[in-house]
Amino acid sequence: MKASIYLKYTLRSLLRGGQHTLLAVFCVTVGVMAIVALQLVGFMLQHSLATNAREANGGDIAVIAEGAPLQAKDLNAFEQIKEAGTITSYTAVTRVSGTLNNADASVQAFTLEAVDSNAYPLVSPPTFVQPNGATVARLLTDNHVLVTEHFLSTYHKHFGDLFNVYVKTPQGTGETLTITIAGVIANSGTFAQAGNLMLLSTYDYQASTSVMNYTLVDINTADQAHTDRAVKAINAQFPLVTTQTATDVLKGQQSSIDLVNKFLEIAGLIALLIGGVGIVNTMQVLLSRRKTEIAMLKTAGYQRRDLYLLFGLEAGLLGLVGGTLGAAIAIGVSALIRTLLENLGSNVPFVLSPGLLLSGVVVGCVTALIFGLLPIVQAAQIRPLHVLRELEQKSTSGRVQTILLLVLFSLLFCLLAIVILSNNVALGIEVTYGVFVALLLLSGLFSLIVLAVGKLPVPEHAHITHILLVLLGIAVAILVYQFLPVFGIFLLLISLLGIVVPLLPRQWKVNVKMALRNLNRRRARTTTTLLALFIGIYGLGIDIGFGQDLSSLISNTLAQNTPYNLVATTTDKDANTLRAHINSIAGVSASREDPFTMTLPLAINGQPTKQVIPGGALQQDLSQLGGIEGYDLAHSLPAQKITEGRNLTAQDANTNHVLVSQIMTSKGWAQMNLKVGDTITLSSLDGKVRKDVEVVGIVSVSTSFETLGKVLVPTALVNDLSSGNHAKTSVFYMKVASSQVDQALHDLNSRVPNASVQNLSDAATSFTQQVSSFLNVIIGVASLSVIAGLIIIANSVALAMLERRRELGILKSVGYTSSTILGQVVIESGITGGIGAFIATLLAAGGVALGSKFFFQNNLTLNMQPEVIVSMLVLPTLFAILTAVLVAWNAVRVRPLLILKYE
Repeated sequence: MKASIYLKYTLRSLLRGGQHTLLAVFCVTVGVMAIVALQLVGFMLQHSLATNAREANGGDIAVIAEGAPLQAKDLNAFEQIKEAGTITSYTAVTRVSGTLNNADASVQAFTLEAVDSNAYPLVSPPTFVQPNGATVARLLTDNHVLVTEHFLSTYHKHFGDLFNVYVKTPQGTGETLTITIAGVIANSGTFAQAGNLMLLSTYDYQASTSVMNYTLVDINTADQAHTDRAVKAINAQFPLVTTQTATDVLKGQQSSIDLVNKFLEIAGLIALLIGGVGIVNTMQVLLSRRKTEIAMLKTAGYQRRDLYLLFGLEAGLLGLVGGTLGAAIAIGVSALIRTLLENLGSNVPFVLSPGLLLSGVVVGCVTALIFGLLPIVQAAQIRPLHVLRELEQKSTSGRVQTILLLVLFSLLFCLLAIVILSNNVALGIEVTYGVFVALLLLSGLFSLIVLAVGKLPVPEHAHITHILLVLLGIAVAILVYQFLPVFGIFLLLISLLGIVVPLLPRQWKVNVKMALRNLNRRRARTTTTLLALFIGIYGLGIDIGFGQDLSSLISNTLAQNTPYNLVATTTDKDANTLRAHINSIAGVSASREDPFTMTLPLAINGQPTKQVIPGGALQQDLSQLGGIEGYDLAHSLPAQKITEGRNLTAQDANTNHVLVSQIMTSKGWAQMNLKVGDTITLSSLDGKVRKDVEVVGIVSVSTSFETLGKVLVPTALVNDLSSGNHAKTSVFYMKVASSQVDQALHDLNSRVPNASVQNLSDAATSFTQQVSSFLNVIIGVASLSVIAGLIIIANSVALAMLERRRELGILKSVGYTSSTILGQVVIESGITGGIGAFIATLLAAGGVALGSKFFFQNNLTLNMQPEVIVSMLVLPTLFAILTAVLVAWNAVRVRPLLILKYE
């Protein structure tokens, strides 16, 4: 009987709560949705890694030779290893970069792999979307190709299409291939991370190219012991290649996946914390409305433990409903984030974890109980006598108990954080109490601001104190304008309002004064609301600001440090044609031609490069170090900014003196740590010519955008080391007016169709789009915090309306109208939203400026666009006002008699 009473009472109380119950459920839903969605994304990434490590590697061993390509004769070594029984099978792949049309204004590169159709792939056959039941061997003939689904969607092609592909080889040569799409394969299994991939038969590719080298060899072995022996044999035979096993892939990516998972979980915890603050406010509203009811229950004999059980069950049901809804919505949110990851080039299979979904429901219940702890205990301690006599229930013991409850709350939330963070105790403590300390500091700041705002004068007429205060505000606004114009204007407008206040009608001035005093009376609640708004708006501001800053940084860097925006790589006949007609290309105002060749870096300071460069970075660093670009020093010198050493001079024309990019020093991302005076041994691709070159200068990273090669040498040295190439490569740099880039690309396609053309502006745009896509995930999470902040505003207004019922009745009985009282609410909410938005946007702008200074070495200037700042200042304020009006609409229309006859 008693158990049924508990259940009925709880359900009826929640139903009577109406919109407050819905707000509480929504707070739980938002928090659970964020954390479960982000955990599901992490689970999908982990699942993709765990199931596809061998397929992603292409076999048990992947021999990567992009920096030092293998030739056909080198494959004999793999055949000997196979005959010895160390490996079971292998297949060689030529991986190059291709584009569809040099005349396209947005040239997007994709990967083209020339493969042995009878042996590729080693691990598992692809899943064919079209045609059904096809095989690689049957389709890859007569210049027919296979493409991934992503390729079709990216380039808007269809099964059976015939078109040209322009190929750029690692040696800098360009080739034209006319191909037909004979099959479409799914981005799954071996091709899960393939992105925009095209497969062509090695036979067809070899028939159309002047250079045939292999950049990848996939290998299968019988077991791990044979894998280890094969790796040793390959490394001994080919010291410049990188061997990567499936185990290496799993270990290497596991740390990255773990880091991403931790980031997603922490972001979800912060959203859960913001939603929890909403739960506290909502429970206070729900229970504060029932003080008389609680007093009657205690008078009827209910003990504190009964009330704990009643209200705890109420909070648990809120958490159960909110957790269930949050877990369900999280499925859709995780699918959206997965789609965003696919836009970034990562293929993540959509899989769900029943355990994570169930844990979301549990987290919802636990969160509601933890955050409902304080209002539940406070409600259960209401003394009937204080309610009946309308006495304030304040005591020192009550304050001590509140502090103890807050400590208990922090411990419980910390325990929940530890569980969510996979039992990482140290990280859970750091995240929980780090956030709490930050919130405590912000609370102190906001509390002082609310106190100052609450004390602002609302004079009947202008007087000296008021005038001095307005002048001080104007002076501060002018000072701020010098550094942050938008914020200065905003402060100036607020200061000028001080001049308008004495001129307002008396009733308006009364409303303003009452609104300011109401904010100060409930300072703790106002501070909580400001915190919730601040976190969401600050997160949005940081993400948007850094996105804009990075975009502008890329554009400005290319504009300032790159005098050329089109780069055409050509060979032999095409080079002669372009050289003769370059001035007729549309929009060309400046141009430069340099010889270029790929080499094999054998040693640095006498030590083999494989011993100097870490294995994971070997191929990437070799490709940077192997590309050399020449200058005719007798007629022109490299126009480069030298950070160390000296520039090349005419006296270096017949020497082996070189310049290297700063990216290959200790200050760059390549792991070679080159410095002035170092010696590098370079070999031609056929191995017949070797040269020991000496580094005499380091070229700035920004100015090295001007060169395709990252090693700048005399022209004679390029000619000597080009003996292993079948064709001589020339690189043409062109400065083209931005309005004529499309026409210039069309002209280049007509004149030299085999040239490989790079549009540096498109490269920056593509990278910026990827950055923006990544930031959209973070912006989405921050938006959830803004929504939670608006919910907290709704709860605060509802609680204020409840606490001021008698005040509302008295005001309306002496002549105040519903619109007048609603105006007070609008002013309070507008001030709260405005303060939160202003401080959050200001600190976000400061964070972006500091980040630009320390991370991007940019000038300490505000990079957020003015329209973005204005929208972040105005929109949250308007939303706060709208939310408050919707909640207070019915409360301010209550009849005075209905209130006063019960008071």
